[in-house]
Amino acid sequence: MATAVRLLQVPYDSGVRDARMGAGPTALARAGAAGRLRARGHAVREQVLHPAPGWQAELRTAFELQRAVAGAAAEAHAGGELPLLLSGNCNPTVGMLAALGGPRTGLVWLDAHGDLNTPGGDAGGFLDGHGLAMAVGWCWRAATATVPGFVPLPEEHVVLAGARDLDPPELEALPRSAIRWLPPAEARDPAATAVALDELAARVDVVHLHVDLDVHDPSIAPANGYAAPDGLTAGEVQRIARSVAVRVRLGSATLAAYDPSYDPAGRMRGTALDLLEVLAEVAG
Repeated sequence: MATAVRLLQVPYDSGVRDARMGAGPTALARAGAAGRLRARGHAVREQVLHPAPGWQAELRTAFELQRAVAGAAAEAHAGGELPLLLSGNCNPTVGMLAALGGPRTGLVWLDAHGDLNTPGGDAGGFLDGHGLAMAVGWCWRAATATVPGFVPLPEEHVVLAGARDLDPPELEALPRSAIRWLPPAEARDPAATAVALDELAARVDVVHLHVDLDVHDPSIAPANGYAAPDGLTAGEVQRIARSVAVRVRLGSATLAAYDPSYDPAGRMRGTALDLLEVLAEVAG
């Protein structure tokens, strides 16, 4: 089905433009992301988002970008467009969730990592490892409250799929939470995935699908410098996306964390573009 798509791009990693994973959105755009969607019959409007001009710092810039994403995605929804986000980091998904709004919003988060670290337990100090923790309100609540429309999701509205490289604090916190975690073996199993998504669909009316591209196995190509073994195939990720969409409305999606310097042959780039086509096909 043809869809009107707003293809949002946030070419930043840790507040730095076009570096590391921040180079990913631009690389995907230059490789023809919008053109591939148009060839499928979709109307596509591209929009590159930036923080406010002036001094930039990682924390400040991250939340400015979340606010920019929230505004652009809300505008897309209001205009009957499907917002699809190409992002360097994962935490701008907070803005996508804000734009969906409502108490029955769900999230399916595909990632090699948990992204459930919080400042008090994160010895590495990597803000983007806090992305899912922000989404469920475990940290940075004052900052995320500045994102128009954002309300932390109930833990039971979240499915974390494919995560296998978790830090010790995440491994302690995750089993105590109501987040449904599907490690790779379960994420590969259609029956196990179906049970988790059926449970989610009973609780929510709309879902945002977040795909950190390092959920894929690095045998395709490492998506970034954080790639971990035992990942999912491209077909398995696409199957999960389709399985979400047949159960509940897929209202928006994010593709994040592609560092093209780890993909000289363009294999992960092609995987990402194929997945983008699937998302435009099944969402809306």
